[in-house]
Parts: sequence; structure tokens; C-alpha cells
Amino acid sequence: MVHRIGLATLVAAVLCGCSSLSQTECQSADWKTIGYEDGARGARQARAEEHRKSCAKHGVAFEREDWEHGSARGLEIFCTPQNAVRIGLRGGENNGVCPPEAELEFGSHWRAGRVVWEQRQRLGQLENRRRELDYAYGSANSDQDRYAIRVELARVDEQLRYESARLRDEEARLAEFLRGLP
Repeated sequence: MVHRIGLATLVAAVLCGCSSLSQTECQSADWKTIGYEDGARGARQARAEEHRKSCAKHGVAFEREDWEHGSARGLEIFCTPQNAVRIGLRGGENNGVCPPEAELEFGSHWRAGRVVWEQRQRLGQLENRRRELDYAYGSANSDQDRYAIRVELARVDEQLRYESARLRDEEARLAEFLRGLP
């Protein structure tokens, strides 16, 4: 019985979490401000539909025109080259929310940051593999196992040198790319 109540509570909490706005938020909504905040976060147009559905449940009308006006202003903040690089360096996605006149520049700056992030990820994976091999070497039971691990360590070390050099090159390329930004 307790398990069923806990499960019901969890399901209700998950379902409530789907609403983008509460009843109070819907009733006091400034749709231009909400649109602006959504745009500044790079929210997709689907966010407007989430707001409409949430507020419809509470009998409150969604003002799409006001939201779109605010969202367009917020996207002016989001769709900057600096923000694109920051998102790329974090490993974030380019969701294609920028207006066509900004998307090309946003996309190229996002890719420049993303390339560096991806290279850092590759390097991190190799460093993790190196640590695993070090541990395996310390716990190897035979000379044959230790030899095989040393061969693999040499291969990983060579990859680490190569990928470290690539990362330095990509970071230098990004720094050069960013010199043109205001």
C-alpha cells in the first residue's frame, strides 16, 4: 500500500513537472517578458506551445504575439557570436533557433567552439584509458600480461601526444577566430 502511494506521488510529481507555468504564473504572465527570457535562453518555438497548453489547463489565454515579440528580442541576446562560442565550448547544441540573418554567423562560431570541446573530450577519454592501463599493469599476474599492457600503453601515449598537439592547434585556431569579435 505504501509503495502504491509513493508511486502515485512520483507519477503526479512527474506530470506536474511537465507544465511550463503554474496557474499563478499564467494569471500574472507578462508574455513579452516570458518570451524574452525564453529567447535569451535559446528556447525553441515549441516552448510557446508548452506555455499555451499549461495556461489553457488553468483557463488562461496565451498571448502568442506578445510572447513572439519578446522571444525575438531575447534571441538578439542569445544569437551572438560570443554566446555561440560559449555554447560550443560547453558541448551544447546549436538548436537552430536564431533568425536566418544571424544563423550563419552563429553556426560558424558555435562550430569553432564545438571543435575544441570535442577535442578535449577525445583527450579526456585517452587520459582515462591511460589510467585504466596503469591500474591494469599494477595488477597484472604475468610477464606476458604486463608486456601486452606496455604495448597498449605505448600506443595510448602516442595517441595522447598527437591529440594534445591537435588540441593546442584547435585552441590556437579558436583564439585567432575570436580576435575578430568585438
